[in-house]
Amino acid sequence: MYCLNHLIGSTTCEPNRIVKAFLILTLVLSMAGWTPAQVPLKVMTFNIRYNNPADSIYNWAHRKDMVIGVFQKYSPDIAGLQEALFSQLTDLKDSLKNYSWFGAGRDDGQQAGEFAPIFYKTSRFIKVDGAWFWLSKSPEIPGSRSWHAACTRIVTWMMLRDRQSGQLFFIFNTHFDHASEEARLESSRLLRKEIDEITSGRSVIVCGDFNSTASDQAYKLLTDKSAPGFLIDTRASLPDSVKEPTYSFIGFPFHPEEQNLIDFIFTRNAPLWKVGTYHIITDNRDGLYPSDHLPVMTEFMVGRLK
Repeated sequence: MYCLNHLIGSTTCEPNRIVKAFLILTLVLSMAGWTPAQVPLKVMTFNIRYNNPADSIYNWAHRKDMVIGVFQKYSPDIAGLQEALFSQLTDLKDSLKNYSWFGAGRDDGQQAGEFAPIFYKTSRFIKVDGAWFWLSKSPEIPGSRSWHAACTRIVTWMMLRDRQSGQLFFIFNTHFDHASEEARLESSRLLRKEIDEITSGRSVIVCGDFNSTASDQAYKLLTDKSAPGFLIDTRASLPDSVKEPTYSFIGFPFHPEEQNLIDFIFTRNAPLWKVGTYHIITDNRDGLYPSDHLPVMTEFMVGRLK
């Protein structure tokens, strides 16, 4: 694992000590009235719906330009996608020249099946590390499935260095099972465990389609403040006035249900990160939407280290 010390010139690798010292220094400076310079960071989560010819007028051929248009209009710095097939990723990359993507197909860890890829602007971020694991009892085994899940499920993660803020942070992207409540609950437990082991206390963003609303047990486990390492829902940190609509799954054709919000962006261990804005994107073309999910975007204001 790449070490923060490499970036600051130290010859030893003690990530927990560095993080604690940095947090203490930030607190002391804040008490003294110092406010770090901040840069915006836009993060999107977007289930783009897999390319299913049976979708008729809602299939990928009719929607891909709208998905590309969402990127071009809102210009996320990072985007976690769900349900993307390799051919769809090729379509997106051909049009979005300023992005790279990272991930693997959930069926074999290569190109087969749906991806949970991470798109990121190459002009802004340096990829330091990254990998993926499966939401199962054997997370290292490609295509593994457990807990009565209807589908194989995968998590993609990256360690990025932000050229603008100087910060080193992690981004995780996933898609929980739609059929098994047990699988969603156990996936929450596994995700928290893996984040703890991978990140060593550094700043984290977690995004995805969790197939769980805020009233479900899987969401509650992820955000449980009684246990160390809980996740903070960026939506919940803002006033009610910004929380419309109350759904992110809309279906084909458009038939949303109030409170059916299942796509989230979380964060944790980010003392210099402040949630600036939160937006559920409802753009459509004469009632045809880019996907059966609405994209969700959070803009953070991130303290500059350099």
